[in-house]
Order: sequence, then C-alpha cells, then structure tokens
Amino acid sequence: MELLRKGIKTAVLPAGVLRPRRDGDLVVLLYHRVGVGSSEIDLPLELFERQMRTLAEEDRPTGLDEAVSDGSRGGVVVTFDDGTPDFHSHVVPVLVRCRIPAVLYLATGPVEGGNGSLSWAQLEEAVATGLVTVGSHTHSHRALVRVSEREAEDEMRRSKELIEDRLGVECRHFAYPFAAGSPAADRAARRVFRTAALHAWRTNRKGHTDPHALGRTPVLRSDGRRFFRAKVRGMLDGEALIYRALRRGPWRWS
Repeated sequence: MELLRKGIKTAVLPAGVLRPRRDGDLVVLLYHRVGVGSSEIDLPLELFERQMRTLAEEDRPTGLDEAVSDGSRGGVVVTFDDGTPDFHSHVVPVLVRCRIPAVLYLATGPVEGGNGSLSWAQLEEAVATGLVTVGSHTHSHRALVRVSEREAEDEMRRSKELIEDRLGVECRHFAYPFAAGSPAADRAARRVFRTAALHAWRTNRKGHTDPHALGRTPVLRSDGRRFFRAKVRGMLDGEALIYRALRRGPWRWS
C-alpha cells in the first residue's frame, strides 16, 4: 500500500508543479498523531521534527488568525486534530523548540471523559506556551453530514463553551470531523465560529478562499521529505484521487 501511495503522489505531482503556491495562497497542513502508532496518519517523532525545522527555516508558519485577517497574506499554517496525549508529550516540545504556532482542533468529549485524550491541565500547559490556539472539533467527534442544523450547532457550541470555560481562551476556529460537512452544518458554523476547516487536499488560493470552508492538506507517513515539500508548496492536492477511489476521508460519507 505504501508503494501505491507513493506511486499516486509521483503520478499527480507534475500537474501540481504547474500550479504551486503563490503569494497570497494559503496552505493549511493537517496532522493527527506524532510519535505513536504506525498508520498513515501516525508520524514518527524524528520525521515530524525534521518537517518543523524545515518549515522554520524555509516557510516560517503563521497563526491562523493572522493568515485569515488579511486575505492577501497567505503562507503556511500548522494544525492538528482530535487532541490525543502525544500532542502534549511530543508535539508541543517540538513546536516550542522551532517556535512554530499551531492550531489544535479539539474534540472535547474524550477530554471530559478522560478517555485516551489530553487532560485540561495538559491543554493549559500547551496554551501557556503562547504557540497553541485551541479550536473546536465538535464535542463527540461526530460526522456532521446527516444531522440537523440544531444538532450541528449543539455539537459546536458545547465544544466551544467547554474550551472557553476550562481554558479561559476564546474558541474562534472549527474543523469538521472527517472533513465532511453539510449545508446545515455550514450555516451553524458561520454563526458560531470565525473560521471553519472543511476540505481535504485543497490549497486555499488567493481571491478564492472562504474562511468557513478552508482547505487543508493532510501530512502522511508516506510523504517523506520530497512529498512533504511538495505539499507545503501546494503542489499535491491531486493526492485526493486515491482516497476518493478508496472512499476514505470525506468520500466515505458520500
């Protein structure tokens, strides 16, 4: 499967070379876990640190608030989903060493339940670095494809309110679980949050970016150095083809 993934990346890369990230374009990198597991979304710690050092040296990332405050700024933003314990033990120390800001989209249900997630105390430590912004990833990590508008808003507001009450920070940003949304969820997200991350494998192009339908680029174990650099430059959106064919990610809900 790894050879297949790399073959797909190699096949679609030439098309991306014709349309790299330009001034004003925004690439939002999506990470999940670091230093644990062996699946495609689990990155070895050493690989993650190399990536952050590369970004620090070549594409100094910005915070999401800064990136969306001026639609012409563009650049690179680092984000994480879910809120698993490795974020505190592995990710935050690397962010601090490299001085890279990041958004953590937190599913608050597991935190409240103490079920394989970060604790509120660990989240407070992360926020105290001044580098971590905590956004919402719903409360229960529920796909919002076939829920009512009221159900979607309840998931969003419950998560937002817990983050604000427990951490004493404003929760301005949202990411859809599984990168899957609906018109009802979109209406709710626009009422509740300043931004919403929706699309997978989509570079946000200058003049065509909706802050409530941001595209993100998943960083995967099979990327290696070459394909990671291509993703940072907005040249590997075509990787979505393999996941669409396999009905993975947002396409599992279609």
